[in-house]
Amino acid sequence: MYFATRKAYAYGDYACRASARGTTCAAPAAIRAGWLDEYTVSRYREAFAVDGEVTRERLIRDGVRVTVAKGRSGGGPERLAGPDTSRLTFTVGSRP
Repeated sequence: MYFATRKAYAYGDYACRASARGTTCAAPAAIRAGWLDEYTVSRYREAFAVDGEVTRERLIRDGVRVTVAKGRSGGGPERLAGPDTSRLTFTVGSRP
């Protein structure tokens, strides 16, 4: 997934950009960047009992990955409350 800014909004998204690589994704997904960042750091803190700062470099060094499954299109106000965590899979130490 790649970070994409949203011109009309104060937030960005992480989104599948398979087409940029000349391929097609069977299940393209996207999620608000702030939600995914918060979820990832929270799960990392739980897994490693960390209280201090968690940097992107630290997450990469430890092989942290979050897989985002495709969600449903559309939706109502409940979608503004935060991510559907049932779509997220957190793993540590595995590399593609």
